[in-house]
Amino acid sequence: MVLADLVFLDYGDKPILGPEQVPHGRYADEQAKGAPVPVEKGRRYFYRAGKNESGLDNAGQRLTRNGLFKAGAAEVALLPRNGDAPVTGSLQPVARVVSVAVTNGVATLTTDVQHRLIWSEFIRLDGAGDWNGVHEITDTAKTQILIAAPTSTAPDTVTITKPNPIIQALRSRDIQFSIKLSLISCTLTTLLSLWVAVPIGYVMSRFDFRGKTIIDTLLDIPIVLPPLVVGLSLLILFRYLPDWLSDAVVYKWPAVVLAQFMVACAFAVRTMRVTFDQIPQRFEQVALTLGCNRRQAFWRVIMPQAKGGVLAAATLAWARALGEFGPILVFAGATRQKTEVLPTSAFLELQAGRTEGMLAVSLIMIAAAAIVFIIARTLGMKRIFA
Repeated sequence: MVLADLVFLDYGDKPILGPEQVPHGRYADEQAKGAPVPVEKGRRYFYRAGKNESGLDNAGQRLTRNGLFKAGAAEVALLPRNGDAPVTGSLQPVARVVSVAVTNGVATLTTDVQHRLIWSEFIRLDGAGDWNGVHEITDTAKTQILIAAPTSTAPDTVTITKPNPIIQALRSRDIQFSIKLSLISCTLTTLLSLWVAVPIGYVMSRFDFRGKTIIDTLLDIPIVLPPLVVGLSLLILFRYLPDWLSDAVVYKWPAVVLAQFMVACAFAVRTMRVTFDQIPQRFEQVALTLGCNRRQAFWRVIMPQAKGGVLAAATLAWARALGEFGPILVFAGATRQKTEVLPTSAFLELQAGRTEGMLAVSLIMIAAAAIVFIIARTLGMKRIFA
């Protein structure tokens, strides 16, 4: 089948090129200045969107701006091609866009000639002039190609649909990094929280000592403190620590783990204390009278009965660490591909005006938290979370 490249002959609001002179990516700077570029055989010709135009925004409205697909303004020309073979023909009569309609992010174009216009893919031309296929619409996509299959009976419309924003988010390197760092940091935070929460919860449950009420209060403070105060407290603390330690932690990925740990550990300690309170001390006392020391009684009698509470503490700590934002923003910052986790990634997407990216990241966080709780319930924690 003979294919044809679809060529836009205007740049912005003013047509600058005639039917024998079309834009070419190698001369992007020249065409931006209005300089004509001659047609060359064996080349793919296209309309190059402006620097700030990605071709399709949240509602598809960009299709109607600056002469891009504007009814009565944008001109197209069909350049006959035979696969990737060199051009053997000449430019066909120019087709003019008659109308364009945008409904729910879908743009429908109508031309004044009988051609079915098919959206092919976004193409980016690098500095060396090589073609690289781009399968997603991003703000950095600078060039576009439409192909047309000439026919005398096909309808003269083209429909362009937006890609799934969640798929776009998952393909983004920044968001992929944030997902990876979130999984690693939340897991490390959970392990550290359990390592601290199990012995502290046991001591607070089984022993009475002077100052116990004060310690219990201090353990609960991170739960009620504003996130900003938690982050500032960590920053102030590290100002008085050795410089080598501060340089290795502050505004680096260990700061992410520490900021998550400050809050997640408090939930884990509270959960483990409640768990040990529900286990009768009589079991432990019987084990001690039968010859076990306190350590043996703890590992052989208490911990098997506390495994549900340990899993509950791990689940709460992991989920709480996943949603931590304020302390991380203050103590670790929100640097792309350095300290970026899912909450800060959503913040950066919102700050950049990419609401769909923010929504996609939020859905990823909701799905991750839901999966964790479903797994926890499946493993026999219905009584704990009921």
